[in-house]
Order: sequence, then C-alpha cells, then structure tokens
Amino acid sequence: MEGEVRKVQLTGGATLIVSLPKEWARRINLSPGDEVLVVPQPDNTLVLIPRKLGSRSSFTVELSVDEKMSTEELEKIFMSVYIAGAEVITVKFSPKTAQFRKFLKDFVRRRVIDMEITEESSDRLVIQAMIATTELAVNDITTKMLKLADNMLLDLIKGLETDNIDLLKDVAERDDEVDRLYWLMERQLKRAAMSRYIMLELKVEDPRDLVEYTIIAKSIERIADHICKISYINQEEKIDLRVVKPILERAVGYMGSVLELLSGGFDDIRIATLYKELTNWTLKIRKEVDFSDPATSLARDSAVRINEYISDILESLLHIKFKSFQKFGGGAPQLQ
Repeated sequence: MEGEVRKVQLTGGATLIVSLPKEWARRINLSPGDEVLVVPQPDNTLVLIPRKLGSRSSFTVELSVDEKMSTEELEKIFMSVYIAGAEVITVKFSPKTAQFRKFLKDFVRRRVIDMEITEESSDRLVIQAMIATTELAVNDITTKMLKLADNMLLDLIKGLETDNIDLLKDVAERDDEVDRLYWLMERQLKRAAMSRYIMLELKVEDPRDLVEYTIIAKSIERIADHICKISYINQEEKIDLRVVKPILERAVGYMGSVLELLSGGFDDIRIATLYKELTNWTLKIRKEVDFSDPATSLARDSAVRINEYISDILESLLHIKFKSFQKFGGGAPQLQ
C-alpha cells in the first residue's frame, strides 16, 4: 500500500494528533486555520477532505464544430462532456455551421435539465450549469424520476381503459423528462465518483451506494421505456386488457411502495419482504404459457419487465439499507 506511516502523538494530555504530509499540504495550498472534513468510513478508516477542494474552479470544456460533423456526433460529444461533469461548455462554430448552432440550442433547452445558454454569438455558444450541487441530491433525483414513471404508468392504464389515444401519446412524450433526469443522475454520480467532497454534498455517505443508485436510475429509465412501448403497441393494434392490466396494476402497487421506501417510510425487513415477494411472482409468471395474440404478448412482456425492474430497484435498496447491519457486526435479516 502506497502512503506514509506517521505516528499518533499525544498533546494536551488527552488529544491524539497526527501530522499531515508536507508535500500534499503544499500541493493543495493548505494553510493554518483551513478547515478539513474528517469522515469515518464503514471499515473504521478515516477520509480527510479539505473544504477548499469543494470551491475550486469549475471543470470547463471547449468544443469545435465544423461542417464535416453530423448532428448525431455533436449530440453524443456534448452529452459525453456533460455527463463527465463539465460545468461550462463553450462550443465554437466554423463558417457554414449555423444549423448546428440552432440544433444545439434547441437540444440543450429540451433535453438538459441543469444547464442554460449564458452567451451566444454567430460563432459561439457558452452553456453553463445553473443549479448548485447541493440542490440536486441523488435521492431527490431518484424520487423525481420514480414519481414521473409512476404517473406515466397510472395514465397508461387510464388511457388503455378508455382507449384515449391522446393520453397514450402524452404518456410516451413524458419519457423525455425521465431521460433528462437520468442524464442528470449519471452526471451527478460521475462527479461524486471523482470527488469525495461532492459525494457528501449529494448526500451519499458510502461510495458503494454510487453503484446502487446507478442501477436504480437505469431501472427507472427502462421502466419508462417499457411504458412507452406498451403505449405505442396499443396505438398500432389494440391489446387485451384482461391479460395486461392486472400485471400493470401490480406494478403500480410496488411502485408506490418504492416511493415510500425512498422517503424512509419502511424498515429493512419490509424492503426484504417486498423484494422476495415480487421476485418470486415474476419468476412464476415467466413460467406461464402465454396464448395471447402477438400485440398483447409483446405488451404483456413489457408489463412483466416493468415489475422485474422494480424488483431490481428493491434489491439495490436492500444493499443500501443492509449496510447499517454490517456496521454493528450483524447480518442481513433472514426471511422465512
């Protein structure tokens, strides 16, 4: 293991102290009187975080666009630097690329939730993050995503029952909002992975939880995709509600439970019970023979997948919650 071994010393008769590495302190310009966060870890180690690291200059990126680039390439490159955590993105346009500037302006306004265009000229756009990190805690973004998906699911059932095509189209359009929050979640989680200070600002106490929140966000994004798929299928060919509706209604019940879990409404045993119950049910229904018509069969599969993704969310919440047992030397609760 790399590092320096330093002896713990006693001062004032009762206080234990240890000196900081001189080169490290010089590199970050640490001075007497500066504040540091001392964060206990699950394995009983400590992480030392100078507060001034949290106020360093933002990550800026400059992109250049020429006529050889396609809008798809521009979109992918922009989203790559956005998700990587850039807070200021300057895009320079060569002559004859006015259409790219217009495309990017529209894309940012429709698809990116926390950045705005702060400067514009004929050959340049400056796009900057406008929301403080602490206003976008990971659990808050997760809850917003899940509420959006939950409302999409409720309106999907209503649209199927009443054969309301306008409502079904509206449900599908809301998938863009879920995607915006998903990209924001990716951005925040990557920023947290690069900085323990940002991780604490996002109210994530354990680095292991970053993996679990990644799984949760992706599961919600996939739930929204399957809701849209059922909407599109029914617009092309009517599905048999007798087959699909009970599966969707089960998902509604479990989605409500997950929303309560995210707000701290259930204990660990309840999470484990819900997870086991839903997992067993999805395994059972997968074994049943499906005699439906092709459209209904596809919709049924998506409805089951929605429940399976909810099960994945419950599993990740289990991993997050059960660490509290490990801290006290216990194990995960046993289900009968």
